Amino acid sequence: MPSLPESPEKTRILADAARARELLLTGTAREVLARIVPEDPLGLRARLRARIRARALLVEVEHVCLRAQALCSWHASSWRGEPELERWLDLRVEEALAAVVAEEPWEGEGDPPLASFAAPLCLDPRDLARACARFNRLPFEQREAFFAVVLDAVAADRLARARNLSLSELARRARSALEVFRRAAQPSSR
Repeated sequence: MPSLPESPEKTRILADAARARELLLTGTAREVLARIVPEDPLGLRARLRARIRARALLVEVEHVCLRAQALCSWHASSWRGEPELERWLDLRVEEALAAVVAEEPWEGEGDPPLASFAAPLCLDPRDLARACARFNRLPFEQREAFFAVVLDAVAADRLARARNLSLSELARRARSALEVFRRAAQPSSR
């Protein structure tokens, strides 16, 4: 009995998985890294953006993406199809995010990640890096409120109703997160 034709979406998914296996399962970790960094054929940036947004984190996507790509190349030789590719990539993304959130704020030479945002906020880049590190350690509810109210400019009353919160509780959460950056702007924080 002839098999039914596959949908275009399923065909694309199978082709993507075959390409990913080809990228990951041949060569040394260095060779794998050289193949996956330039054009992000594994789609790690998109995965990261979604995770960063869902978790309300302030991190520089490229910094985390390079970490995730390095982890993929490092672990590629031990991956044999289990867990499934999508899950395996998600694990590497989570591992990279956890490492970046846990690391100490930038103290090295040059500009820290997110330095381009420091000048418009009238912050020293290192103060901003420390503030972002503190922000990322706040409870999710405070980060989420800050993202929604401050960054996304969602109407506070509508958001409070959607979250089943009082307007004052939502404001308290957003204000707690905003306080991290207000303190970073004070000259005594340096």
